[in-house]
Amino acid sequence: MSDVAAMRAFNREIASVVGATVNVILKTGEKYTGTLKGIDQESLSIVLTEVVSEEEENIPRIFIYGSSIVSFSVAEKEISLEGLAKKLEKSFPPGGVRYFPDSQVCVVMNKIRITPEGVDGSGPLYERVLSIYEEWKEQHGLE
Repeated sequence: MSDVAAMRAFNREIASVVGATVNVILKTGEKYTGTLKGIDQESLSIVLTEVVSEEEENIPRIFIYGSSIVSFSVAEKEISLEGLAKKLEKSFPPGGVRYFPDSQVCVVMNKIRITPEGVDGSGPLYERVLSIYEEWKEQHGLE
């Protein structure tokens, strides 16, 4: 694998965990668990929300510089439809995919509804969305 291909694969993997619950360990030994909301792919700085520190302190949002991170890992296998919505947006026209984070619902072309339990709908559009959903679940080890 070339260096460019390896970097693209790494960036794809990092981007795929946006929206997941992650555990972060800093060089200072501090540990945080929260929802990964964003990542700077150059510096690997991250933004977490709904954060719980090792001392059980709740933090609404924290920004962590990449240089201070020893590691971060996905806390558990879970379905976060935010990552799926980003993948679907690449296959449908702009505005064709809407994601509602509060209810964990994704709607495609105002016809197909996706929840953590699965895909609801029928017809060719349903089949296309279901195919993307199943591939995404397999890539994330959710099957």
